[in-house]
Amino acid sequence: AAAGQSPPPIPPSSMLAMVSALRVQRRPLALALGLVGALSLTASRLAFNAPGLGHRSLSSASRRLVVRHAEGGGHGVPKGSAVSQENMDPEILAFREHQKNAPRLSFAEEARTLVDSTVSGVMSTISSRPGLEGFPAGSVVFFASDEQGRPIFSFSSMSGHTADLKKNEKASLTIMAPGFASPADARLSLIGTCAPVPEAERDAVKAVYKVKHPNSFWTDFGDFTWYRCEVMAASLVGGFARAGGVTGEEYSASKADPVAPFSMNVAEHMNDDHGSSVLAIVKSSTGLKTGLVGAKMLTLDRLGMNVLVEREDKPEGAEEATKQSFKVRVPWLSPAESRKDIKERIVELSKAAREA
Repeated sequence: AAAGQSPPPIPPSSMLAMVSALRVQRRPLALALGLVGALSLTASRLAFNAPGLGHRSLSSASRRLVVRHAEGGGHGVPKGSAVSQENMDPEILAFREHQKNAPRLSFAEEARTLVDSTVSGVMSTISSRPGLEGFPAGSVVFFASDEQGRPIFSFSSMSGHTADLKKNEKASLTIMAPGFASPADARLSLIGTCAPVPEAERDAVKAVYKVKHPNSFWTDFGDFTWYRCEVMAASLVGGFARAGGVTGEEYSASKADPVAPFSMNVAEHMNDDHGSSVLAIVKSSTGLKTGLVGAKMLTLDRLGMNVLVEREDKPEGAEEATKQSFKVRVPWLSPAESRKDIKERIVELSKAAREA
């Protein structure tokens, strides 16, 4: 866009259109935070026409992010899709209502959980390299997080991002959920300032870092310094139909979900050995039954589970059925706080599915 003019709106027809627009527009936000971090930020500003957005639980920052593009519409999905607002089939209407009211973690809780479950990400700094001053610079970094969710790093004085931070402490950290493979998976950008840890706190910070990185012998090298980021805001994209912003205060006041540490192991076991049960649970719990041919458990938390389902739909007059994959929310009958609780909740839902 020309100087002083707003860039053209991003077409809502697809995520690919959004990515392409980012590549050519080069918005000032991307220059300030780094292209990788800005991608997640821009994605979080979309309003998705799909179930489960959960406006009732959005913070004021989240609402600002989501509503900004609401007037332009959401993704252009086929009318027959289960996530299309134009699908007036009674089963689909009931499913959407179920998804709208299904309990979920807050955006802040989900952000803290994602940070706690990962060990690396992409830090975007403002380049201090001669000839590239002011441009975004991305670096893969390893980190741990303290009780407030603040990322902790051990940086070499020879690293480009260390030199950048000495000139300008503003940075973003973009992380992806373990096993990230598609736009349906979660990603998060933390925005704030990163500075050296005061000497009096370095031993405590080192102990926290060593829990996540026990073999990080390089932290004892003479040219490595402990850094910590103060989170001013976060932008979460939890997958299609779930995106929003989190303030620094909301982020630091939240806690990581207690079920997350063993979520992946439980999901893998259920998918490998009890796939048919997962599909039966989705049908029974959500009421979405027609055309549902597959279900894969993605993540679990204290309030429920996220499942990727595959649905076949054959529009009137079409020669072949089309398949769509999308994420659905399946709540527990009561909250869970331990692995034992999770097993009991899954058994409860399996029993209800058999009796349905």
